[in-house]
Amino acid sequence: MNEELINQIVSRILAEPAFQALLHGNPGGNQENRVIRPEGIVLLNYVPEFEGVLTAVREEYGSDYKLSILPSDQAFVAKPKLPEGMTWITPQEALEKTTWQKIIIPACSANTLAKAALGIRDNPISELIGRGITQGIETMLVTESLGFTAQTPKAYHDLYEGYLQTVQSYGVKVSARLKARETAPSVQTQAVIPAGSQPKGRSLYAPEQGFASSEHRRARTEQNDASSNQSEPIREEIRYDKKFLGDKQTYGIPEGSKLLVKRWTVISPLARDTLKSRRIELCVEKEEGRQ
Repeated sequence: MNEELINQIVSRILAEPAFQALLHGNPGGNQENRVIRPEGIVLLNYVPEFEGVLTAVREEYGSDYKLSILPSDQAFVAKPKLPEGMTWITPQEALEKTTWQKIIIPACSANTLAKAALGIRDNPISELIGRGITQGIETMLVTESLGFTAQTPKAYHDLYEGYLQTVQSYGVKVSARLKARETAPSVQTQAVIPAGSQPKGRSLYAPEQGFASSEHRRARTEQNDASSNQSEPIREEIRYDKKFLGDKQTYGIPEGSKLLVKRWTVISPLARDTLKSRRIELCVEKEEGRQ
């Protein structure tokens, strides 16, 4: 084989697009194809509004993780349409995979929470949560869909508060709602009022007591505003009687409300920042009980 023939062969090989892509470190011809995202699994309990939940998950985690959706039996029957970039996964596939780096429960049910706290692993969702806790996989649990209302007995409410504290002690991150949905103006943090007690606004995410809701004053204010056609939105008044207000306690206060504190209440700097970011107006009461 002469030198000229060898040069022709080499020139043709070098001119091939596939070879050029290899030389530039892009075998697929597309730079985006080389980005390998870690794998995250979304454990989807049934919710009335799948689209909002799944969209929030994609906005919050879709850019960082390749997301697979494992539905509960009820969610599987509904089989909602998935946002772009998400894929369904079967229980067998989910349990066989060992590369999960993020577990997300965006609409945790009371049943799923109780099983996670008690270590019960009798279905694919609870088994994956148990494996995540055992293996130290980062796990995020959102409490927005637990379903507690003003009629929920206090003892029953406190039972699930205990479950939340238990899973947090396992290393599970607990949030009142997904951050992507938290910024939506139509979403408000719902307070839970235990039955048989004085009205106290309590969030299942922040079990500390000390928030007194003023619904009777709010009802009167709403009537007055309706008659005067005021356009400014009504702020729910929340009274806080404890001596210290930290960042954790602020998440038990409804977003966009008015917080009334005593003159001697100590407020941490981080709590002040959180109040501001959640649009909560801070007011100091005078000695006679008026702001």
